[in-house]
Amino acid sequence: MSVGVRSAETLPQVAAGGRQPYVAVLVWHDVVTPKEVWFDTSVDTFRAQLEAIRRGGFHVVTLAALRDHLERGAPLPSKPLALTFDDNGHGIYDNAFPLLRRYAFHATLFVHTNFVGKTTTKRHNTWDQLREMERSGLVDVQSLTANHPPDLRALSDAAVVHELRLSKFSLEHRLGRPVYALVYPEDNYDERLAKLAAANGYALGFSEDWGNAGDSESLLLLHRYSILTRFDQALRDVAANSK
Repeated sequence: MSVGVRSAETLPQVAAGGRQPYVAVLVWHDVVTPKEVWFDTSVDTFRAQLEAIRRGGFHVVTLAALRDHLERGAPLPSKPLALTFDDNGHGIYDNAFPLLRRYAFHATLFVHTNFVGKTTTKRHNTWDQLREMERSGLVDVQSLTANHPPDLRALSDAAVVHELRLSKFSLEHRLGRPVYALVYPEDNYDERLAKLAAANGYALGFSEDWGNAGDSESLLLLHRYSILTRFDQALRDVAANSK
């Protein structure tokens, strides 16, 4: 391991009291009509999904509340869901954010910091737009690394740490709030990456390996449901385990 690069010896575990109730973390990408890439969600579909959450009596919790629950066993309301978005596509600000405000639902955006305000295959939200969303009190911005390498596992420890530290620094410097959560780009992760994240200031790390967040292998390898194939399943799983 390179000089100055360290990883955690063991990964932090979910607290005993953090395993129930069953909580599903949902992940969207961009919300646009018409879709720009296959994993976008149309505005009508997103609106219908938020309405299903409301109508089903689910409780949307903040990422901070989820963290307290998983780390310390702090209580959550019945039928809890956490809403997340990856990649900072422009439709999150243009289309998803107004609907989140309408429903008063909290959400977390995972952002690749070196693409903020830039156009790649997509147009990405600016720092000002991220600030506006955070100041609403409904949106929390966390890390998707700096450059979104497609597979962090292929990088050296030093290169991984650079991605993690640069993203965390950029978000905290630009937005003025603590950054403690990470998404592994393109759902490529392993224990080495989780340990490096834990050693470099991250308390939570998310995959797209679905299930109860409280049943995850560790706090740095947390389950999420992709809404592309498992939105209905996530709601059914939470409802079935709330009885």
